[in-house]
Amino acid sequence: MYPWIAKVRCSTPGVGLISPPPHHDIYSIEDLAQLIFDLKNSNPRARIHVKLVAEGGVGTIAAGVAKAHSDVVLISGHDGGTGASPLTSIKHAGLPWELGLAETQQVLVLNKLRDRIVVQVDGQMKTGRDVVIARAARGRGVRLRDRAAASSWAA
Repeated sequence: MYPWIAKVRCSTPGVGLISPPPHHDIYSIEDLAQLIFDLKNSNPRARIHVKLVAEGGVGTIAAGVAKAHSDVVLISGHDGGTGASPLTSIKHAGLPWELGLAETQQVLVLNKLRDRIVVQVDGQMKTGRDVVIARAARGRGVRLRDRAAASSWAA
């Protein structure tokens, strides 16, 4: 992992981390909803973001996240990452962000939840074409990163 990532994540450069960090007490959408509820109660002004890996069924989980009153759901594609995860995790997990975003959009619209949550995507946004595709699919935010700095843009 890069030194700047280690600093942000309060870790040591070179140590493999899991991204996102595992929450071993979350086994169901009800557990996730309880965590969102607890976070909202501990700081009512906080914006709660939930990161999900783009894979089959991600739309259903995103719908549960929206019903639990999270503010943002981030669909992370299989190419993505900051380099904090082990290479085997990066290369063998998830689907392209385009598929995760499409499924999430469909499920949220079908359940009349789309206007309750901001949907962002990340995972190797390399060209302006990628940003246009994400926006055309109603992604309201695209996370752009490079080695020097992490930044995000939301419309």
